[in-house]
Amino acid sequence: MLKKIGLVLRNLGYKNRFRIKAGNHVEIPASAAWRMKKVTIKLGGRNNRLVLGEGVEITHCEIRLDGEDNLIEIGARARISSGKIYLRNTRGQHICIGADTTVEGAYLLVDEAASIDIGNDCMLSTDILIRTGDKHSIIDVESGRRLNHSRSVSIADRVWIGRDVQILKGTVLHPESVVGACSLVSKAFEEGNCVVAGVPAKIVKRGIRWDRSFI
Repeated sequence: MLKKIGLVLRNLGYKNRFRIKAGNHVEIPASAAWRMKKVTIKLGGRNNRLVLGEGVEITHCEIRLDGEDNLIEIGARARISSGKIYLRNTRGQHICIGADTTVEGAYLLVDEAASIDIGNDCMLSTDILIRTGDKHSIIDVESGRRLNHSRSVSIADRVWIGRDVQILKGTVLHPESVVGACSLVSKAFEEGNCVVAGVPAKIVKRGIRWDRSFI
């Protein structure tokens, strides 16, 4: 079925590319397949799953999934306009993006034992980086122990992330949070309905909610 979908999309000039290794699983409903344009999907490893909900729209995006027993799931009616979603070299982890969430441009990276959760009806602007690790090790000289282990990122429902934001390991954002442009977020916040901004980000305003339209 996936091969047939891929052939149809390429024949329509949508320039999608699929490379799926045997032993992995892909679920792409027709309502999502017809909305894919210039999407590259590469699944390797073993027993990994890519699941797209009904009406998902993905364009100009690369999805790479390998390792073992991992999951990338994108909820119904989510829209991803550009970027990369990488879940690699690990086991039993996930990247989940909730229903009705919109992403204009983001790079999501998991490459160690950690996961990324993004809730429903979130709004992500462009040039956003979300990652669960540092890619390289920092070692304590005396003990020889690694100090910078990966940690999961949790973004609740209805979080608005501004342009050029970096969200690093261990970040927790609660509902109705807004992250100001060019901020660096690297800790777990304990409350929502607030604006966080700065390098590093801190709460700069409380008692707010946001809306996609001008009211």
